[in-house]
Amino acid sequence: MLLAVAAATASPAFAGRGLVVGVNDDAVKWRPAISSVGSDLKFGYYRVTQGWRPGQTAPSPSDTASIAAALRNAGSQKVLLSVFGPASAAPVSRAARVSYCSFVSSLLDRFPQVAAVNIWNEANLSYFWKPQFNRNGSSAAPAAYVALMARCYDAIKSRHPSVRVITSISPRGNDNPRARSNISHSARNFIRKMGQAYRRSHRRARIFDAWGQNVYGSSSKERPWTHHRLDIGQGDYSRLLSYLRSAFAGTRQPVPGRKDVRIWYLEQGFQTGVAAKRSFYGSTETDRFVVAPLGGRVDQATQLTDAIRLAYCQPAVGAFFNFLLADEPNLRGWQSGVLFSDWTPKPSYPAFKRVIAEVNAGRVNCAKLRARIKALGG
Repeated sequence: MLLAVAAATASPAFAGRGLVVGVNDDAVKWRPAISSVGSDLKFGYYRVTQGWRPGQTAPSPSDTASIAAALRNAGSQKVLLSVFGPASAAPVSRAARVSYCSFVSSLLDRFPQVAAVNIWNEANLSYFWKPQFNRNGSSAAPAAYVALMARCYDAIKSRHPSVRVITSISPRGNDNPRARSNISHSARNFIRKMGQAYRRSHRRARIFDAWGQNVYGSSSKERPWTHHRLDIGQGDYSRLLSYLRSAFAGTRQPVPGRKDVRIWYLEQGFQTGVAAKRSFYGSTETDRFVVAPLGGRVDQATQLTDAIRLAYCQPAVGAFFNFLLADEPNLRGWQSGVLFSDWTPKPSYPAFKRVIAEVNAGRVNCAKLRARIKALGG
């Protein structure tokens, strides 16, 4: 077990190089006061969604207005755009890929200050990308996603070489083309089949600058370093790296930890109870494993602090994004922000601010974190 703990963290010489902390929150599009929160917390990125519809090759006036507002309200924080449409509109044909990538490129022409782009969202899930499999049960989505990544990488880099191009993969999937729901690929098989498709293409250029991986655990109470058999959480960092190395080693696509390529943890979050602010929320809580913002044996403050320190101490990881900044007001959604839905700080807010300051100053003690994980039986 100690070997597993050591593999999950980094040597001091390489730990935390360039780690950035970000948040997922579309409120930056319409809430000017959000800039004061960003200035106080001093995180590095907002991750913002941007819709796309089939055939669209340029942003609409409403698209332009919302992105302009996001960039204005973000202040000193950078913006990562996550561009995707309905699952049924996944760009699986050449014509659709041309339209989608032209749309992304035109966004960057209009807004060159956008720092990074996600090509689609959780492409290994049928909730976001269809089809995952062909009618005969053979895999379809990984090869189609490689074709999209390649097309967009070339389109973006030809005019915006500094923009980081990033994948987006869910931590879990069932590899069952006949499943009654959530027809999907596991991260392991999706990566393996992406590698096969990339090699078959004989491409002589990379298709991503960062591997975008969501790393939610099975519950908000699960410790960040927990190991899984098939899912990919933060504790499965070594296994994720091994999948990526097997898929892309020896090709023109550098694996994370080589050159400037890193793993970006695009979504992680720990849902809290909201009893103190219940009047600001609607519907009924659906998560049986919410944690307290502060004060429990395992609370949001502890979970976030440990998760961000762990990301810092994993040498190939370049970013950690919390989902969200402020809670969704519908309890059927996510209450994993460090602000309640009325935008007042949760008791976990100061801990989030402190750990961001640790990361920004390069003061995370990875040896101390390894000892803590060992003591807790991780």
